[in-house]
Amino acid sequence: MADLRRDPFSGSWTLIAAGRAGRPRDHAHAPATPAGPLPGCPFCPGNEDKTPPEIDRIEGGKGGWLLRAVPNLYPAIEVDSLSDDLAEGLRQSMSGGGRHEVIIDSPDHTSGLADLPDAHTGKVLALLQRRVRELYLISSVRAAAPFKNHGATAGASLEHSHLQIIASPVLPPSILLEKVVAEHFYRETGTALLEEIIEGELAQKERIIEAGESGAVAWCPFASRFPYQITISPWPARESFADSPPEVLDAAGGALARALRRIKNLLGDPPLNVFFYIETRDLENPAAHRWRIELMPRLSVVAGLELGAGMHINETAPEDAAEALRG
Repeated sequence: MADLRRDPFSGSWTLIAAGRAGRPRDHAHAPATPAGPLPGCPFCPGNEDKTPPEIDRIEGGKGGWLLRAVPNLYPAIEVDSLSDDLAEGLRQSMSGGGRHEVIIDSPDHTSGLADLPDAHTGKVLALLQRRVRELYLISSVRAAAPFKNHGATAGASLEHSHLQIIASPVLPPSILLEKVVAEHFYRETGTALLEEIIEGELAQKERIIEAGESGAVAWCPFASRFPYQITISPWPARESFADSPPEVLDAAGGALARALRRIKNLLGDPPLNVFFYIETRDLENPAAHRWRIELMPRLSVVAGLELGAGMHINETAPEDAAEALRG
């Protein structure tokens, strides 16, 4: 039976319509991880001169590095000084004031985070944390939005595994909405919204994938917008990504690696997106916020209802998804 479920972070509704879906094997797609090397790939060891000058790295691995951070060669936002071109009326605009960076998260062209040890993804989060700290030193940056596109249909323009960070002088709409909702919830209850959600999920158990014994909890959200969507949070949840200690990053990174591995093994390496919901720079009440990671497999097409009405149709009930992923 189909039902409507509300996302407490955004207030948006999802139609859970399990009767429309087949089993996981019915989802047809090519594996998103490249099957072989690509000569001349700018992200492979030995081709470091094909990227903009490196801004950070973690040593080791092939070519002397495990991870590299570089500016995006084709930035979506400019690094020039912030300029308000039209600051009033119905045609507000601005330019500059941001950064667009890439973290090459694997030295091996054919190995993504699902294929590497859990500890490797902990190092990815450590490098991401260093970049976020640096970006928040820039006076014009108000929000850092880290994300990963895995596979061409999920938006990846290069097949070699990587993350991106867009640092913006404005708060993106969904981040702004979550900020307002979280601070209102904290004023009303004295509890962080994410903590309340996790406590409820741990009590119910049916959508839990990992229950926090390793220092992180993973579950399929009650109002999942995408089939097999997974949320990951340190447990206990943490206020600040930038201030999280190494053991917290290791625990969350391990949970992310295992979640990606579960998705790959169950669903045949589908295209997917990962988004890191971390603190913005100007929080009214930091205690109201906790950071988390959202993993969204792209097994269905985002079409008219999603784009026009903002209402997703999810053909796999999160309870069924969690049961399959646990296995």
